[in-house]
Amino acid sequence: MPPFVSLLGALLGALLGACGHRATHDDCQLIVDRSVELQMRGASENDAQAIAKREAEVRAELGDEINICERDRRVTDKMMACVRSAATAGELETCLK
Repeated sequence: MPPFVSLLGALLGALLGACGHRATHDDCQLIVDRSVELQMRGASENDAQAIAKREAEVRAELGDEINICERDRRVTDKMMACVRSAATAGELETCLK
């Protein structure tokens, strides 16, 4: 399993103790997609098609974790706004703490 897939699982797991509302499918998918995008951009990969393709691949690899995220995780509006605005993978990780 690629290292960032493990990181994504850990990031989704970090949501377990958060207050707020139950994460929706869209919330969980956004976290995965933003993580992939920011990691790829951090590695100087800026091609939108390549990023979209990798997002789809990672979503498929993390299907069970995304389902668990929807069932068990809680997020806040502030957390999700932070996820949307994060400029780096490190910032995204901070959003989810």
